[in-house]
Formats: sequence, structure tokens, C-alpha cells
Amino acid sequence: MFYIIHISRVDTFFDARYLSIIGAAAFALVTLVFEMICAKADGLCASDILFDLRGGNLIRIAMLFTLVADYYMVGAAEVDNLKGVTVFLGTQLFIMLHILANDRSAGGRAANIICRILISALAVAIGYAVFGDGMDRMALTSVIYYANLCTNALFAHRSGRGGGMLTLGLILFALCDINVGITGLKDIYSDGFKEGSLLYWITNTDIDLIWLFYIPSQTLIPLSILLFNKRAEK
Repeated sequence: MFYIIHISRVDTFFDARYLSIIGAAAFALVTLVFEMICAKADGLCASDILFDLRGGNLIRIAMLFTLVADYYMVGAAEVDNLKGVTVFLGTQLFIMLHILANDRSAGGRAANIICRILISALAVAIGYAVFGDGMDRMALTSVIYYANLCTNALFAHRSGRGGGMLTLGLILFALCDINVGITGLKDIYSDGFKEGSLLYWITNTDIDLIWLFYIPSQTLIPLSILLFNKRAEK
């Protein structure tokens, strides 16, 4: 579905942008229903799957948020980066809930929340120090989003089974966003980066580093659920 959004930026395929989101939502619903049917066959109650916060439901919701965010930032006829980043923030909040729900240590959950608040506050303070009056809604939402992404990557290993894979997926997610930010800086500075510098190489490489990091990150994050469930069965 992510590929469909990416190739659907051409106006001729505008309808595919909507179909990709509808298709992904339908697929998520079908797999959830199928999982509940299998659970019932094993003698479990379907509600145990539907309302299981320690399973993969919160990650499922997070991935749907990611898909909608991609629509706003890539697939829409008129790109709306503010809406996209805001929805991406929702992605990180649901991943946070997944981590908290699976962290059985009260101290670990408290550390997560405290670090999240401190990192977010520090990121906002640095943002105002760097941008000053240019710290608009887009910049503010972006720094809060990125602070939550980094915090999730820091604590994802505490989410139990599959935590290592989730951590790797979030690290790749963060690397993708770094490249998005660098690309944005290139657009701001009309003269570009100094030739031969690291930033110049990053923005002029033949490899699309944004998608190089993004696609595997969006593969590893949902796969962490599969690893969680497989080990839970054992």
C-alpha cells in the first residue's frame, strides 16, 4: 500500500491514493477478524484478541496513522505537511502506548514518561533557540513528533518479545526523518550545501536515502508483532 501511494502522485492515478488507504484499512480489519476466528477455534474469546493492548492492536492502529500521514505528505493532490506530521505524531503516541502496555515494570513506565517529557521539552527549547520567531506550528509539531520517535526508539526494547525488531524499525524511521529534514534545509538555503561536504553528499546521492530507510522501517515495525505472537505461543 505504501508503494501505491508513492506511485500515485501522478494525477492520472489520483483515485489510487484513496484506494490505497481504504485497501489498507480493509486488510487490517480482515486480518483482525481472521485472528479472532482462529482464537475462537483455539478456545479463546474473540474479545481477548480485540481488546488485547499487549498484543499487536496498538501497532496496527499506529500503522494506519502512518498510512494516512503518507497520504497527506506524498499522495494528496495538495501536499499538507502539517497534517502529515500531526498524524505521524499520532503514530508515535500509539507506539508509546504499545511499549507502556508491555512494560511490566512500573519503574520502566515512569522512566519512559519522565524521559519523554524532558526530551520533548528540551527539543522545543532548542527549536525556539534556533528558529526564534520562525518556530511556527509546523516546526513545533515536528520537534515534538521527533522527540517522541526518539523516546520510543530508546524504550522499545522494553516492549517484550519483538522489542529488538521494533527498536531497529524506529531507528530506521528516525534516520529517514533526518534525511527529510536535511532535504528541507536544502530547499531553504537556495545556495545549497558546500560541495564536498557530508550534507552535500547526502542531498546529491543517486540513492533515495529517505525511502531506503523508510520502507524497511515500515516492514520491521509490524513484523515485531509477528515475532511477539510467535514467541508468546511458545
